[in-house]
Amino acid sequence: MEADDDTPRLTLRVSRDGGRTWGPTLVFRPSKLDAPIDSAGRFPPCACPRCRDRERSLRLG
Repeated sequence: MEADDDTPRLTLRVSRDGGRTWGPTLVFRPSKLDAPIDSAGRFPPCACPRCRDRERSLRLG
């Protein structure tokens, strides 16, 4: 990806009523001065049973 393109780096829609309705889409387009997102794909950590068990087994060895 080129640093000077206009591609959004993050889009987000928020529901404040349990998913019945959604707010507008918020778009984040970083400037050239913004640091890259280092933790892309790792934050927030997934808490599903598959990922939780995998993380637990990696920690325990």
